[in-house]
This record gives sequence, structure tokens and C-alpha cells, in this order.
Amino acid sequence: MAHGSLDLHVQRWSQTGEFKAKGWNKFGWYILLMVFTFGLFYFFPLLTTLLFLVLTAVHFGEADRVHAIECFGISTSIPKSWAWVRGSFVVAIPSIFFTQQTWDPFYYLSQVSFNSTINQIITYFGYILLIATLSFAIFDSLKTKINWSSSAVIAFLFESVICFFWFVFLPPLLAIGGYFLAIHSTKHMLRLSHFKKQNIRNTTTFKDILTLHLDAVWLSAPAYLIVILWSVFIKAPVVPSLVYASIGFYLISTLPHHILVAKIPVRSSGVRVFPKRKKSSNFFTIVSNLSNFSIKRSSYNTYTTPPADGVARSSQIE
Repeated sequence: MAHGSLDLHVQRWSQTGEFKAKGWNKFGWYILLMVFTFGLFYFFPLLTTLLFLVLTAVHFGEADRVHAIECFGISTSIPKSWAWVRGSFVVAIPSIFFTQQTWDPFYYLSQVSFNSTINQIITYFGYILLIATLSFAIFDSLKTKINWSSSAVIAFLFESVICFFWFVFLPPLLAIGGYFLAIHSTKHMLRLSHFKKQNIRNTTTFKDILTLHLDAVWLSAPAYLIVILWSVFIKAPVVPSLVYASIGFYLISTLPHHILVAKIPVRSSGVRVFPKRKKSSNFFTIVSNLSNFSIKRSSYNTYTTPPADGVARSSQIE
């Protein structure tokens, strides 16, 4: 499924409560933001790339935090600062350890060659982002009451450690691609499959996900067309050119996609809240906690009820 292929449906739901591909005339702002980002990248490729990496860190981190909240309950005490650290792993670690490989896709997109200046800027960017988010998270954790023995905290921290080593030991394209497909996109798909249950009852998650792929055709088709056409102008072999064009599409579509995803309400009822467990260093207890780190089947009223104006409570931007 192309990146953001269900955003037309999400926009329509946030306005009218319908989960259908309608309202193209109100989708113009989305296209304009994409065009604006493309223009910004064309004239300021390095600056736009760094802004894109920051937004990617926020978007990925918040998606992981919201997923944890939906798994363990709305009262889950996972600060936003933790999400920013998680997201910073995705872009900061490759920027530090694989600087040239991090810039390679953007070189093919902008034809701005890698040099010592870009090397220093991207490396410093990685260090600053990682240090800043870690410092803020430590400060935030000291002033926030956190139940360190809760299943949610243990699972989130354990998954964060895995993500850290994943990005340290794997090259950027493989690490980010694997994270995007296996973690980020999967969580989005599970969330949207439950999101749609508000209008279609008594369906299975597997069937919901298949249906979502059909719903996504409205935007997937033009997205694939853009990627294919863009890849023609990239001076690289066929497969790498498609990969770089896909990254370019992520670059221009992540901002409007993030804004729309923020409108999806967080599940606040019907969520199974797991009882507190006694503190234990037993390996099997930790594994048991981690097994709960998936969205459970939900009832019809799983999500928060949108206010009268039809706009749901933001799940990310408060």
C-alpha cells in the first residue's frame, strides 16, 4: 500500500463521519502541501531533508506511543518525550553512523553531491537530535510519575532497545525500510482496521485489512504513478531509482499525512487494561508483558466519540 493511501478516507471521516472516498475538492490542501514541500526541496534540498527527518522522528515516535496507549489503556504513562526519543533513533542513528548512505537517496533526488560540509551537517544533526531528545526525556521522566513496573512501560522500553540496536547494526535503507514496513505501517494498518469497525460490525481484522487495501486504491494508483514517473528522471538502475523515488514521495507527503493521522481518535474505552504485576526480574514475566503489546479486538464503541463539529480529538497534536 502506498504511503498515506487511506488519508482521503481519514479526512472524510473527520468531517462527516463517513468512511468513504469522497470530498476530493476538500483534499486540495493536502496536494498543495505536497507541492509546497517539493518546491522547498528543489530550492533547499539539505534544509528540507533535515526538516523531513525531524518530522519523520516525530511521526514515527508518536505512532509508537499512541499504539502503546491503545494496547494498554488511555491512562498509560508514556510521555511524549519518550516517543520523540524512539523516533529520533530512526533518523539520528543512521545520520551518525552511516552519514553518506543516509544522504545517498537525497543526492539522487536533488543531484547535490555528498561533500565534507554535508557530512558535518548531517552528523551534527544526528548528535543534536539524539542528545536533545534524550535530555528532554530524562528531565521529563524525573518530573513525571511513571509506573516503571507496568506492562506498557516495560514493553515500550524493550521495543525501544531493539530499535536502537536495529539502527546501529543495519545500513539505513534496510533498517528504515524494515522498521517502516514491519512496525510503523503494521501498527497503522491495525489501528485503521479497528477504526473502521465503527461503521462495519462483526468483521474480522484480516478481512478489515484486505478491505482497507481496496479502499486505498483511490490514492495508491496516483501515488504509484508519481513514483514511477519520478523514477524515470533518477539516474540510477531501475530498482534503486524506484526506491529513491519512493523516498521522495515520503518526503513530500509526510507533512499532510501526519496532520491527518493526528485527527484519528485514541481508543479510550473498551481497551483491556492489564492488572499491575509484582516487580520481577523473571525473564518469562517480561516476555508475558511483551506478548500484550498488540491491539486487541475491540467493540463498536472502542474510540472516543467525536465532538459535535465532527472533528475527532487529536491523537498526536494536543
